[in-house]
Amino acid sequence: VLTATGCGSLISNRSFTNPNADFSFYTKVGFLPFHNLSEDKLAGEKMTDICMTELLIGGGVEVMDPAQFQSVVAQVLRTNAPVGGTELGPAQLTQIAEIAKVQAIFTGTIHDYKMITIGGESYPHITMTVKFIDAPTGTVAWQNSMTATGGPNLPIVSIGETYTMAEMSQKVCKKVVRYFYKETVSKR
Repeated sequence: VLTATGCGSLISNRSFTNPNADFSFYTKVGFLPFHNLSEDKLAGEKMTDICMTELLIGGGVEVMDPAQFQSVVAQVLRTNAPVGGTELGPAQLTQIAEIAKVQAIFTGTIHDYKMITIGGESYPHITMTVKFIDAPTGTVAWQNSMTATGGPNLPIVSIGETYTMAEMSQKVCKKVVRYFYKETVSKR
């Protein structure tokens, strides 16, 4: 799906919803720091925090306290190092979820998080993937990949542009969480 939004950005979005997932089962979730593949060293942390905030605002699921959840992750992995760049296997995710008493875990990857130049102007560009993993099975219950590029609504009139990474980050996370709630929680 490729859309020009009224927010001064072009967004490409693809979602998968596992037809076997029972979304009424998921009441409490954990949130792993997003894996960062972008040049911005803090992009994963930034997008994790913003997406978690949007998820909390939506109120469809309870989100475990991040510090407590990270403590459980560290316990399972037997490390004190941050896990933002670590890919966890299904068995590890299941073990973490059992100890944390969550039914699902959000993970994500930030692919691009940078400013790009279009027609002599600089605009934010973000590409990310978010997964909602069913804890008992370790399978993907829902996944969304989104690419968004800022810019003016109309090429000639500069009204409603998105010029900053912070503003684009907020818009992307809000849209991803909106898709999540629309495609999963509404199926309860």
